[in-house]
Amino acid sequence: MNRETSLYLDLWRLSAALTVFLGHVSGARFTDGFLWQFGPYMGQAVTVFFVLSGFVIGFATDRRETSAVSYVVARVARVASVALPALVATFILDAIGRLARPELYSLSWGYVETGGLWQFISGLLFINHIWFLDVPQGSDLPYWSLGYEVWYYVIFGIATFAPAGWRVAGTLACVLFVGPPIAAMFPLWLLGLLSYRICARCPPGRCVGTVFCVGSLASSVAYEFWAQRHGRLLDLAPAFLHRPELAQDYLVGSLFAMHLIGFRAVSPLFGPLLNRLAKPIRWTAGTTFTIYLFHLPVAQFLATQVPWAPTAFATRLVIVGGTLGLMFIIAEATERRKALWRRNILALVHRPANTPAKH
Repeated sequence: MNRETSLYLDLWRLSAALTVFLGHVSGARFTDGFLWQFGPYMGQAVTVFFVLSGFVIGFATDRRETSAVSYVVARVARVASVALPALVATFILDAIGRLARPELYSLSWGYVETGGLWQFISGLLFINHIWFLDVPQGSDLPYWSLGYEVWYYVIFGIATFAPAGWRVAGTLACVLFVGPPIAAMFPLWLLGLLSYRICARCPPGRCVGTVFCVGSLASSVAYEFWAQRHGRLLDLAPAFLHRPELAQDYLVGSLFAMHLIGFRAVSPLFGPLLNRLAKPIRWTAGTTFTIYLFHLPVAQFLATQVPWAPTAFATRLVIVGGTLGLMFIIAEATERRKALWRRNILALVHRPANTPAKH
């Protein structure tokens, strides 16, 4: 993966996180529909995240994480540095916010008041969506996707790093353990992995790449026009999969994977611009995971503290601008510290081997 493609992936990660953020804060309880235009695209943004995740893991295991230990340490550091603080912060902010304005925490938008301990434990262990479980983590509704993505890391890790004789059985056992809903979206993640391997081993030429890059975008726009007239591809998947937009996920994921393959072929054309903006892109994208996991509980809490109506400019400034500003502050203690988490985890892994034997 060249530098231009890496920067382009960062832009897509940031765009997807901001789409989910703006879609949520446009809710009536927050800003009375301000920026509502982002709402219909939140599901597609999550699809983009899954494809990007597979692409990045393909790159990481091809270049850096070439052993089971390095792979596990990197994944744990990446996830735990944000997910664990997000879980703790969510339940603390929810408890304080409900004392101030309990009417803002409602089942109508997905908040479940009961079973707080189980919500926390299931989120901590990422078993919140195995088989037919559907356990929310307080007000942090976006957390659901980690209950999928983390298992994709596990399945891929087993298939790649387990002893050869155990790989097939271990992979199948893990897929069986997580159940149909998670397995049904796994091909989206694999699309990202496949996209990386095509880019790394048999990338298309400039002409074919241009067709892929531009054609996928044109097809996405065409789908949006079609959806405006005929409706989105919803409710085509079996209800037990808990994902009514699964058909749309596959369409969007396929087009996005094609776009990434095409962009890799034409990426040198964008090199001067992307390299000039490399520092701000890298720095801003370093907050992506934090924006995704923290924005909703923080915005929900801020909504309990503002004295103005959701239609007021001051409310919208606090909810939108204040939440986003806090994301960059929080990221300094979470996402931007994943290297420290990695070092500490490695120290724990190697400590028994370095501890002198007692006689």
